[in-house]
Amino acid sequence: MPRRFPNRRPQCGHRMHMPFISSSKPRNEARAKRPIDGAGGELSGQIRDGSIEDLLGRQPARIDEDSIRERIQGKVVMITGAAGSIGAELCRQIARFAPQAIVGFDQAETPLFHIERELAKSFPALRFHPEIGNITRRDDLDRMMLHYRPSVLFHAAAYKHVHLMEKHVFAAVENNVFGTRHVALAAANHGVENFVLISTDKAVRPASMMGATKRMAELVIRSMQKERGTRFIAVRFGNVVGSNGSVVPIFQEQIAAGGPVTVTHPDMRRYFITIPDAAQLVLQASSIGKGGEIFALDMGEPVRIVDLARNLILLSGLQPDRDIKIDFTGIRPGEKLHEELNLEDENLLATCHERIRSCVPVYSVDSQQINSCLRSLEEMVSDRNVSGVLSLLKAMIPDYSPDSALVKAEGAITADPVDSLFIGGSS
Repeated sequence: MPRRFPNRRPQCGHRMHMPFISSSKPRNEARAKRPIDGAGGELSGQIRDGSIEDLLGRQPARIDEDSIRERIQGKVVMITGAAGSIGAELCRQIARFAPQAIVGFDQAETPLFHIERELAKSFPALRFHPEIGNITRRDDLDRMMLHYRPSVLFHAAAYKHVHLMEKHVFAAVENNVFGTRHVALAAANHGVENFVLISTDKAVRPASMMGATKRMAELVIRSMQKERGTRFIAVRFGNVVGSNGSVVPIFQEQIAAGGPVTVTHPDMRRYFITIPDAAQLVLQASSIGKGGEIFALDMGEPVRIVDLARNLILLSGLQPDRDIKIDFTGIRPGEKLHEELNLEDENLLATCHERIRSCVPVYSVDSQQINSCLRSLEEMVSDRNVSGVLSLLKAMIPDYSPDSALVKAEGAITADPVDSLFIGGSS
């Protein structure tokens, strides 16, 4: 079981402010705010018009705006994956701290176009530069760094869908591992002061290719931390409510269609956080970090997915199992029943914020070993060798447990170059 966060925390020395919730509807304080109880309890019909955030039963995060402003104000901030759910919210939140400019870097043209329009309307004085590019192309990154000279960089770009990355091993490694390394090297070479990697709870004792590649991304930036130069930190958190492809909008679509709502397993549990909370706490962690830390956000108690489904049905004014059927479809490749936020060999230390803890590894990272592994990994990806990729990842991440379906398939896949495209065709 994951360790519980201690209640005691050091004092920050700055005033704590109530949060700004830029992407949420105004809250109705009169409506009920009973949380999902994790035991199948049903919410009453009085919360039908309530927000999804209320289902989590937690107050929005409080942040120390002064410390964040010290890191952001008057500086050029670059965000990779700026068109995604977290990247776009980081743009919105950072815009409030008067940066010199924001560089939004993404390969997704249409959502980048939308966030550009939104920011132009909400922050007309903001200098926002939408830039199309790919983190796996070093020339794109060097061009951005030379042109804009960012001081702060939030690396949110990643492939995140677990079941898809089980089928696209090489794309996952190229984007999540090598892409992170390219961005980190460019940041170090061009004098970026603060680098923040957006990580995931799936990197802890990973059971999926997505989780393993994000864990490797953490190891990569830890191996790059020097006494001087760029400060590298990572921030881990769980599922984001309402993000692109997350379970809540999928459930809402299924409910609107009359059901059934599909849940993989009756005991599947996940940590959840809202998009604004995640972005604000990432900014807070970036103001705390001195370099080399992995921070874990306090996500509250894990929520049973079936309870979330039932309560969303109730929130729609319907009755589960009567108006809307719930079907159990089985655990998909790479999924775990439960997620964790820290490793057994990581000590959790309090920070000056009650919802942020520092995961301090017992063992240091050998940068030469990491670089050697990356060179070998590059060869395996170039050769489309799934077995080699799995072996290398397992060697670097001993608690990585590849899904049995991937392990069984790898022999046939690596033996036939045509079949290998099914597992890891380039994106």
